[in-house]
Amino acid sequence: MRNRMIGLGLFIGVLSSGALAGCTVAPDAAERYAVAEPLSVKMALLPNKQPDDAGQMHTFQATVLQDEQIVRDAEFVHFEIWKADGTLTYGMEPAETKQDGVYAIQKSLPKPGLYYMKVHVGKGDEMIMPTKQFIIGELSKADLKLLQAGAKPSSGNEGHHH
Repeated sequence: MRNRMIGLGLFIGVLSSGALAGCTVAPDAAERYAVAEPLSVKMALLPNKQPDDAGQMHTFQATVLQDEQIVRDAEFVHFEIWKADGTLTYGMEPAETKQDGVYAIQKSLPKPGLYYMKVHVGKGDEMIMPTKQFIIGELSKADLKLLQAGAKPSSGNEGHHH
């Protein structure tokens, strides 16, 4: 019985080492399976930081990049803008293409306070949704409290997917 166990152990050992030999990493594996750089977005609010008068608009701009190069073929770019206290919300809307890789939208921001801009970008299997916090005019005491408490952006469209 003991000889059978030793024989079985040797057989399993030889079988395992043969199977594992096929699992070695090829020396050129890194080159063959190069990982693409993720998408990124540079967001800008142009040009002023004061509340808008009637008929005035703020321009929000996003430049889509991958590996620090302009992405010319994003499948979608949408903007979402809201005031932290919830008194003003612009739901997700498609952006206008300004030039290759640069997208923009215009919105009126008539109230001073703490705001957020989220840009939804999709290309192939990748989707990113970076958010930028910004201030228009003077902050209220409530906005200051939110900032001091470490305000986290929350929008009304969290459940929407592409």
